[in-house]
Amino acid sequence: MTPYEMICEYKRIKGIKSDNAVAKELGVTRSAISMIKSGGGFSVETAWKVSETLSLDPAEVIATCELANAKRSGDEGKIQVWKKRFRAVSHSAASVFFGSALLGGAVEAVRHCILC
Repeated sequence: MTPYEMICEYKRIKGIKSDNAVAKELGVTRSAISMIKSGGGFSVETAWKVSETLSLDPAEVIATCELANAKRSGDEGKIQVWKKRFRAVSHSAASVFFGSALLGGAVEAVRHCILC
């Protein structure tokens, strides 16, 4: 998900219709929303607000935004750093999710077994 897709999802969840209104809601300028729309990321503070609303890992949202900023700047070194960091945090989030799912399945199996 790109930073702008996150903003669009944020708007959908909050019932916000315009970019101007979402800018006010997030405490950023309208030009910041335009920059995000054109491929940039947003600040760490905005990332926290967005991640809380979308129920996403803040580290993953921050890494996504920093990677977008690096790509926009064309700095290949920063791009590689943020790709690595994004993989690290998205891998961690996936491990937690799948670990929880497996544990939940084991608990369900035991619960089902007890009922037998």
